[in-house]
Amino acid sequence: MKNILQTSISEKQNSPQSYSIPPYSRLLLVVKDLACVRTIEEIIEIVRLAARDLTNADGVTFVLRDGECCHYVDENAIGPLWKGMRFPLKSCISGWAMLNKQAAVIEDIYQDARIPIDAYKVTFVKSLVMVPIRVSDPLGAIGAYWSTQHLATPQEIEMLEILTDTTAVAIANVQLFQKLTNQNALKDKFIAMLAHELRNPVAPISNGVQLLKLKLGETGSVGETVLMMQHQIKHLSKLIDELLDVSSITYGKISLNLEKLNLVELVRQILNDYAQAIKKSNLTVIEDLPNKPLWAYVDPTRFFQVFRNLLDNALKFSKPDGTIWVDLSFIPGENGSGSVAALSVRDSGIGIEPTILPELFEPFTQADRSLDRSRGGLGLGLSVVKSLVELHGGNVEALSRGINLGAEFKVTLPMCEEVTDWDNDQEIIETANKSLKILVIEDNDDSAVTLKAVLEHFGHEVSIANNGISGVETARKLEPQVIICDIGLPEMDGFAVAQELSKDPKLTRSILIALTGYGGQMDKELALKSGFKCHLTKPVDFEILTAEIDQYFLMSA
Repeated sequence: MKNILQTSISEKQNSPQSYSIPPYSRLLLVVKDLACVRTIEEIIEIVRLAARDLTNADGVTFVLRDGECCHYVDENAIGPLWKGMRFPLKSCISGWAMLNKQAAVIEDIYQDARIPIDAYKVTFVKSLVMVPIRVSDPLGAIGAYWSTQHLATPQEIEMLEILTDTTAVAIANVQLFQKLTNQNALKDKFIAMLAHELRNPVAPISNGVQLLKLKLGETGSVGETVLMMQHQIKHLSKLIDELLDVSSITYGKISLNLEKLNLVELVRQILNDYAQAIKKSNLTVIEDLPNKPLWAYVDPTRFFQVFRNLLDNALKFSKPDGTIWVDLSFIPGENGSGSVAALSVRDSGIGIEPTILPELFEPFTQADRSLDRSRGGLGLGLSVVKSLVELHGGNVEALSRGINLGAEFKVTLPMCEEVTDWDNDQEIIETANKSLKILVIEDNDDSAVTLKAVLEHFGHEVSIANNGISGVETARKLEPQVIICDIGLPEMDGFAVAQELSKDPKLTRSILIALTGYGGQMDKELALKSGFKCHLTKPVDFEILTAEIDQYFLMSA
């Protein structure tokens, strides 16, 4: 926009007889530009150039109302005017235009009682037009000035009035945009805090349920009840994660930790994890997986999230005795490059209405719109799936022939260009079942006590500290091999605890694990920078926690 106006002004100076672009065409360009701005500063820059260009004036000012004052925010003129100055509304012509809600057209400033002559004597101004911005409730004004006595033409006045009307709309749009941006920022903070507050009570419940499962087993009515409770806690945790993920993805706050991994093994691992849920749902899963590895650079955590979400959907929308097909295949690219892995999850379930398919991956969209909402969910899972797949450079699509005809989700991911036939049989190293000295730093008593009970069940020696300062003191005294620390601690937060303990030479071989309700990408990055070896969110699956501990001690052995 700025370049167009500068070109127009330059053409005027080089050819005073005519413009290459007619006035109303130039005005149309200005209107289009003002429709796209996002800040007041952009509006001012466009208008201060446009007003002078459209009126053939020797100078213009952009004025905003500031309480009972007129603020001359910017200008474009052959000589200095009043940029940056403030005057009472009742003592200047811009204030008169705002208070009277009408344009002031003055051919000779020295013959008009509304003009404060002393303020104008030092300027080049002889004539002017001042038009309020938004006549119904003025929020500013635009002034055009001439260095020789000049009665503004109807076209010049009309140009300014159209410009001020457009400026009023642009300012309203910017204010609305800024309000929505601020509300989104507040929403993100609220969601992050909500997730943290929900995780705090869920964590001890999850710890207790996992302890009951270890003590009572999985059989009998009590064992089945415990399994049901564990399943529902995992579902609640998944909903909390999706709330955070969709917000983080929207604002580009998620980064991937890519590794070269065999997709075949990842898919098998997830299917094994789902074996019990599949059996409970009385479903049949038909796998079609390659015999050779398919290597791709993926973030394993995010790949699991994608595939598990698709499996969850298949389970949720399938009827008893139904079938789920899981296919993974290699699609070669042209000339040996651009090859992709294609993962398909298809079910024989309730299907998807054709009208829903185009918007299925939009946030908060749900195929299940019945009043009973028997299948639950927030309508965020597929939106997260789409974003994560695209972050990997892949694509996802949904297919369905209609209601009761099943559905299929296809994910394609780019494969490594150099595919190596590595031996898939990896040596499994098992750590000896040894007791570890573990310190839990947690201010939530219920979380601390239940976590201690579960860890002691595995034979570990566990101590508890209820705040950051006592946590540092206890760690230096006991020299534990594992320190599991919350982030939101009183007196001294978890980041400060990790930084302090990382500097202690006696604790260099200790593993610091962040276990917290703050699960955002930034929280994870801050935790790792502070000295934590890994970042886990509440409620934690103890298989994941023990795997992290075992992995560290294997690497340190």
